[in-house]
Amino acid sequence: MAVKKKLKLSKKGMKLLGIVGVLLLLIVVPFTYVQIQKNEIASYGYSKEAVDVIFSQGLKDYASKHKDNKALDKALSSKDFKKENIDIYAQVSYQDQEQFTKHINELFAKGYSVEEIDAILKTGNDEDITSFLEKDYQPNTLRYLKYDYAKLAYLDRYKEYQAKTVAMDQDAVVQVNIGLDRDFYEDAIEIHDFSIDVLANKYRKLSENYVPDDLVEIPSSYCINGNQYMSRVAEEAFIKMVDDASKEGLTMRARSSYRTYQQQESLYNDYVKLYGSKRADEIAARPGFSEHQTGLVIDIAQSETSVFANTKEYKWLTEHAHEYGFILRYPKGKEKITGYSYEAWHFRYVGVEIATYMKENNLTFDEYYVMFIDK
Repeated sequence: MAVKKKLKLSKKGMKLLGIVGVLLLLIVVPFTYVQIQKNEIASYGYSKEAVDVIFSQGLKDYASKHKDNKALDKALSSKDFKKENIDIYAQVSYQDQEQFTKHINELFAKGYSVEEIDAILKTGNDEDITSFLEKDYQPNTLRYLKYDYAKLAYLDRYKEYQAKTVAMDQDAVVQVNIGLDRDFYEDAIEIHDFSIDVLANKYRKLSENYVPDDLVEIPSSYCINGNQYMSRVAEEAFIKMVDDASKEGLTMRARSSYRTYQQQESLYNDYVKLYGSKRADEIAARPGFSEHQTGLVIDIAQSETSVFANTKEYKWLTEHAHEYGFILRYPKGKEKITGYSYEAWHFRYVGVEIATYMKENNLTFDEYYVMFIDK
């Protein structure tokens, strides 16, 4: 039976093996240390690109104090990152903009404070900010941009409008956003959003062929005139509102609801013939600009001949319509905002939540829309 010989390394081989071992330690230990450090930084909520910058620039302690900071992460991951501006990045709100970091650097260089930079980023997109940066530092930007529904692109319009009207800062922002610094029907926007919070007014137009896809006929017993239609959700709310009011001895009926573009055109032209275009524009919408075409509006009457504003039914509606999701669309004292004379009979469905907020804060739908929907 053959006996295996034990393999013995020479002294030279042992020395070589030792050198290799030391070299491996020199490679593996630092690599492991680096990986542990990077893993810890990543646990603070930073992306791989940001982690590499944090580690290479010795910013681990800073990152640990600003965990899950999306704005800082975006800046660290950008080719425009500047270490000297790191405190600015950490304090502004994150915005999904391609030139986010570059614009922060440029705004800071022009002398804008962190608060001003934050407001500018929130109220403008990349294109707006690029245009804004073509001008020298503009003081008092926060007077207007502190409102989160302000628009950076409208900053000059806010200033010009306020100078002409002496409006309060907030009113200037809201009213310019509506479009009131321009003539009615000027540069009208075509509407493409047809949810229950759609806004049709003298600056926002429905297409000629738009017809709501959920129109239902209002039962004739709820109408003064037959063949009345509304969007289903509005019709159901109207029926419930009428039924509840009837329990208190009140009578409410639909006088006019959905109108086609062509019906509104005919009605408007009749008013022009009777009263002239100036008066017609105060009491009727031009075709395409009418809320009746949305299917969410109902003109309510107590009877064929009653002056609705003088009825108990109207008083009840002013107290309870919001509970069913309806608002008085053209209230008294808001003619400048709505562009229409007071209409006690014209109620618009917007849903209970919006209607309740508007009532509690005395807002028209035009104001609510630019403050909370079209931000």
